[in-house]
Amino acid sequence: MLIRRLFLIGVICICSFASAQVRACWVSHHELPDDLRSSLEKRLSTFLAAEAEGRWDEVAELIGECSRCAGGSLYTDLYKRCLLSRMQEIRMVDLDFSIHDLTTCTMTELPAGPMTRVAAEQLKWYVGGTGSFQTSSERWTEQTQVVAYRDNGQWYFIPPQQHMQEKWEKIHYTEADFARDYRQELEVRNSPSSPLEITNLHAYMDRKFPSIRNVRFKLHNRTSKKVVGLRAEITMINGRGAIDFGGPFEIEAKGEMALEQSASAYGDFCRGIDKQALFVEEVDFADGSKWKSEEQAKSE
Repeated sequence: MLIRRLFLIGVICICSFASAQVRACWVSHHELPDDLRSSLEKRLSTFLAAEAEGRWDEVAELIGECSRCAGGSLYTDLYKRCLLSRMQEIRMVDLDFSIHDLTTCTMTELPAGPMTRVAAEQLKWYVGGTGSFQTSSERWTEQTQVVAYRDNGQWYFIPPQQHMQEKWEKIHYTEADFARDYRQELEVRNSPSSPLEITNLHAYMDRKFPSIRNVRFKLHNRTSKKVVGLRAEITMINGRGAIDFGGPFEIEAKGEMALEQSASAYGDFCRGIDKQALFVEEVDFADGSKWKSEEQAKSE
């Protein structure tokens, strides 16, 4: 019996794709104060021209250190080199945008009316429009956005990483990558007291979304009692996100069930693979009894 549930990470408001957590926010249109708006327009034009003309030292300066990125973590030298390498391969040569059509994303709804300078300095601003991209073999246009943020009184920019990443994946991943078993990216945590044992773990890259892993495994019932329900989790060891799954699944005494669950391997490839752990949290038996992991019992 094979049960499949597809879990796709939806990112509503982020300043990098490092996080696998869903972060809901209030998206609103606002006008910047005049001086911030004019300086943003000028500096963004410089950023786009530098990328189009291959002035990569200037591009590196204009992407800044990303002090406003998810979690407030600064770019490492390794990350920045990776990001610039992607930008060189998949270059955004132009962006047709309106400086008067900016959106921002806040965890609470902003009051109506003019944006104060103090508030504007603290927010990330999304500049959307029609972007022109090119690789060594093609050129195309698509709707995209650049994120602008303030740091030490100056504007810096985050390129459209998702578009770059998706294009890079299509260019670089081969049949061998899709056929490869990525089970080493997951750690199985079988509790000695758990009535269910996780076995036969495999993980394969999703063809449509290569950052997703289709995780296949079996649950073996160690007991002489019928299982009628369970809850398990795939959790990122770095703490950035978790996927709960389960249901009224029936596993006969000493029997087993095959399952497939999808999980994100990375949000931003330049930040590396998110090592994950797979474990069982709760088990319900037909006789009405229940088992819970020590961690689950402590959390209640």
